[in-house]
Amino acid sequence: MIYSVGIDLHKGQHRVHCLDEKAQPCDAFSFQTAPEGLATLEQRIFRDGSNPIVVFEPAGLAWLTVAAYLRSRHPGCRVVRAKGQKVAALRRYLRGPVKSDRIDAITLAKMPFIDPERLDEVYLAPAQTHALQRLTRQRKRLEDQITTHKKRIGSIVDGYLPGVRKTFTHAWSMQARAFLHSKINPFAVVRAGEEELHHFLTQAKPGKRGRAESHLVYRACQNVLALQELCAAAGMINEDFFVNLQDEIDRELRLMEAEEAEVGALDRRIEELYRQLHPSDNLRTIPGVGEHTAPVFVANIGDPTRFPGQSEFTNWTGVVPAARQSSDIESKGLRMTKAGPSVVKWALYQAAQIGRRWDPQLASVYYRQMVYHGKNHKQAMGAVMSHIAARVFTVLREDRPYQLKDTEGKSINMLAARDIIMAKYHVPEDIRQIRRKSKVKRAGTPGLLSKRGMVAGREHEAAIAPQPAKIQPSPVT
Repeated sequence: MIYSVGIDLHKGQHRVHCLDEKAQPCDAFSFQTAPEGLATLEQRIFRDGSNPIVVFEPAGLAWLTVAAYLRSRHPGCRVVRAKGQKVAALRRYLRGPVKSDRIDAITLAKMPFIDPERLDEVYLAPAQTHALQRLTRQRKRLEDQITTHKKRIGSIVDGYLPGVRKTFTHAWSMQARAFLHSKINPFAVVRAGEEELHHFLTQAKPGKRGRAESHLVYRACQNVLALQELCAAAGMINEDFFVNLQDEIDRELRLMEAEEAEVGALDRRIEELYRQLHPSDNLRTIPGVGEHTAPVFVANIGDPTRFPGQSEFTNWTGVVPAARQSSDIESKGLRMTKAGPSVVKWALYQAAQIGRRWDPQLASVYYRQMVYHGKNHKQAMGAVMSHIAARVFTVLREDRPYQLKDTEGKSINMLAARDIIMAKYHVPEDIRQIRRKSKVKRAGTPGLLSKRGMVAGREHEAAIAPQPAKIQPSPVT
């Protein structure tokens, strides 16, 4: 009887290795993702009434069709995914530096014997949820590419035209973009005169506009020319160079603006699918969960009931710190695990950044981590992300709106919540400055503490913690 099946997936031939109940090899073969190949896989691993655990490492999308086929034909079959780090560690332990497709398949087949509790069951989302998942990830990729274009353009302009970008009210306003599209040559700008530049910027965004911005831009171009005259002897930069530079920047801008247009179209389609899957829109009642992050949660979580409880959900997101403990010594402040989809961690971070400014309970968590426990911003944000994840899980599981409350559990409105945060949980700037100096050892917050010492320290933390500045709450209107 076959007990476990390891499948090493590739674009062409997939390697299969089967083990019996005693972890002894009982079959090995290859197949392709085709009707004949999948039929061969089914026939050989389910023979003689076997119902094995099928293990693979989900690299790329080759696993998707295989998992869907097995789940459709044999709903009771366990199809699980193994984490790449664990597979690599087990392979090194078993075979040392040797690596091959056969060894990878054997290693995968042995995972149910080595670590059966930590094998994640494959979740095949419904069609609409799967489509929303892919669209939200595509949107994230386009946003990253847009950011890359902006950084590149900004770096070029700041290098060759220092001070020009700072003269615009907004770095990516319509006037700034029009200037970057066709007026990057300071020789031509100064030669045409300030009046022509003002007329050009006014046409970029029609309306009654003052001359302050155009005057500052013109003066900045004059300063660039003065700098070029001082460096003219080097012969590296002249007016012809700026003509070619204009072509480069204009192309970068066109690519960026095309991606921005695609993001706008994606937003409309994502919102349509999101409303179909989550018509109550209760997720956006959580402070911090907004227009872009709510679809990410719905798409990647899918059916929240697939998680037995909040602890399993938090472990899936990967916003739990790694643990290291020996005897009565326990290490604190370790990095978070690398589990969970990266796009979910990104959405939790974005939601936590906003949520801690409007939810007193989240603000108190952030304040405690920063002030009492000596954490820096990112470490404190990890704790806030964990609390946001719990809110997302509960709202989706129960499909009810989130009720904003203070730290004592009383329902409040947004204005009152903001006043409470500013009065009680505003982290002083001097504390932030100290926490930014990560290389300076902070007294009272060593990396390795005994459990007894940690408990004793918390009893006196309120007495030694710096107090927040007193801020008068604004009247609620």
